[in-house]
Amino acid sequence: MVLIQVLKDDIVLGDIVLENNSSNWYYMDNKNIRLKAYNITDQRTLPMFGSLFSPKAEITFETQRNIEENVILELDLEADKDEYFLGDEVIVDMDLRNTGLVKAKEIKLELDSDGLLVREGCPEKITLNKGSKKSCELRFKFPEKVKENYSIKVNVNWKDSSGEHFLSETEEIEVVEPLKIYKNTGSEGFSGSPVYVTLSVKNIQDRAVNVRLLDLLPATFSMINNTSSESKCLDLDSSSCLSWEFVLSPEEKKTFSYSILSEQPGAHRVPQAHAYSNLCGQPYTESSDSEDIITIYETISYSPYSNHTLTEVTLESGSDLSAYLDSNGYALLDILVENNALDASIFIPKGTRLLDSQKEPLKAISIAEADQPLLPGTLYLAGKYYYRLEPEGAEFDSDVRLSMGLNDSIEGNFPSIYLSEDNSTWTMVDSTLSENENRISARITNFSVYAALAQPPAAVELYVDLVSS
Repeated sequence: MVLIQVLKDDIVLGDIVLENNSSNWYYMDNKNIRLKAYNITDQRTLPMFGSLFSPKAEITFETQRNIEENVILELDLEADKDEYFLGDEVIVDMDLRNTGLVKAKEIKLELDSDGLLVREGCPEKITLNKGSKKSCELRFKFPEKVKENYSIKVNVNWKDSSGEHFLSETEEIEVVEPLKIYKNTGSEGFSGSPVYVTLSVKNIQDRAVNVRLLDLLPATFSMINNTSSESKCLDLDSSSCLSWEFVLSPEEKKTFSYSILSEQPGAHRVPQAHAYSNLCGQPYTESSDSEDIITIYETISYSPYSNHTLTEVTLESGSDLSAYLDSNGYALLDILVENNALDASIFIPKGTRLLDSQKEPLKAISIAEADQPLLPGTLYLAGKYYYRLEPEGAEFDSDVRLSMGLNDSIEGNFPSIYLSEDNSTWTMVDSTLSENENRISARITNFSVYAALAQPPAAVELYVDLVSS
């Protein structure tokens, strides 16, 4: 056998293994070339000793046609914009190139504008010398009745020595939708207090547009009043659906506003507003860019955070957290979980992610008294209780801080918060003692058993030497 590789202008057309005296033709380059081999010596038949002479391989090499005598054309279309307003002129650049080695005669071109009005098209017949090209601008305008998009297509037909050939290229033309719609709501509110909603719709085309604007209230919300000048267009067929119908002139903008309230605390998703329009017989649907979240808080006391920019909510141990976490488990504000009876609390800053062992947002955090565990002889309880924090397996950032009260009198070395995960081994946590030394706090990274422990006071031996004067 022999390996043959065929190249043209340093480009590999293919390679193939030919067997001795095979009667089969082997094809490559789209069957324009075929090969067959003769007199290839089989090395397995050569003697181990003696003459190693063998005849040279003979290969029959045939081409189906001479490609240098054929016409090769390339066609490109490129629009001047990605999207068009209806008043724009659509300009598409067309390039037709003869990349072959012979002159191309009687090239026929056909243009399909897909409903666009042709202001300047392409020639019907052209002739191209080898290596030359024909460039022209195709110009269109939009009809009175429009579609969302158009496909401009150019078909090219020609003949050469190998027969008749066909080539086509398509350019997509997109129409800019006629409206821009905006919806803004307040991000926070209190139970029973109003939240204000503003809608804006603008016609960005140069033709008048018939518009129907629909908006839905968030679940559990009801409307208080409508402050829009278009109040006569308000449709209250449904208690949760608002509707306006109007006509927008070119570049005109209309704004609508109303206020809503809810008695249900929690994070509420605000639905998108939708505008339905008819422009030149073509229906369009536009929606506001994004969905907002309105957080409704209970009418409870709030204490300002130290930097006066955040708000803190105080909850009892075991209270439901779902109203203060978003769908991904992130705290919507600073959260303080307290157990006043045990004189302990956990502080969770806004933005902390709280997940349970199943990677779901935490439902609650509890601070309970733990049974007295074993302590090494070098430690004693300096706090008031042993604390068990739950749920186990919870995941959160290290910014969560545990605070607990201390006994009235601290004896011995300075106390620290210790962590025990197996009720026998205690690990000291970096802790901070309050100025009046009646509380201690530390950043924690998991829920387990915690306590404030200290070492007993060291024994002091006094030596007195009596010196006579």
